[in-house]
Amino acid sequence: MSSDTPKTPHAPDMSAPSDKDAPAVRLDDMPDPLDYGEDGPDLPNTGCGCGCGAASALECTGGLGHGVPVPDDAEAAFSHMTEDGSVTMVDVGAKAPTQRTAIVRAVVEVNDNTLDLLKRRALPKGDVLTTAKIAGIMAAKRTAELIPMCHPLAISYADVRFTVVDAPPSIELEAEVRTTGQTGVEMEAMVAAQVAGLTIYDMCKAVQKDIVLRDCRLVFKSGGKSGTFRAG
Repeated sequence: MSSDTPKTPHAPDMSAPSDKDAPAVRLDDMPDPLDYGEDGPDLPNTGCGCGCGAASALECTGGLGHGVPVPDDAEAAFSHMTEDGSVTMVDVGAKAPTQRTAIVRAVVEVNDNTLDLLKRRALPKGDVLTTAKIAGIMAAKRTAELIPMCHPLAISYADVRFTVVDAPPSIELEAEVRTTGQTGVEMEAMVAAQVAGLTIYDMCKAVQKDIVLRDCRLVFKSGGKSGTFRAG
């Protein structure tokens, strides 16, 4: 190979947060992330980090202290479509980077037998929730390769949390993604949640074929021009 071949630039440091920033939490110790009051859940690793002083992402006020603006008709138009109807990737180069957070929740319905095997880690493929967690985090980092108009982002944090529910038998999951950048991480959180749910299906399908994935939706986002959103 010629000596003039350009060298590959060094990739940015995207290593996981240090132990002091992300304390280890056992799955069994997790609070129910879907059962929260007015003040939001007390979850590990969810300090919003945007500078507003909120203890968790769900308590974030928008980072810059502004409320949620009501978009006018122009702002409400489809940003990925040109005037002639062609699709386009939005140019975010002129935007100022801000702290961005997105949280997505979903439910995986199983039967009593599957849930019992999952809780005992007795399913044929092994530890379901650990595998699903890793899959969701990996998927968040590959979102731009799956959704055509998504921007590749330097994700600073990604996590998938689970709550096992006995009645009705199900696994409630919550995916959270953060970055500091010029566009949001809603799609990354969506992909993380759905791939985690699909992984649960894959890990359990040997004993149950009619598993249901439902109610995948954005419940929180912060940062950017549109400010903070909380699902009603």
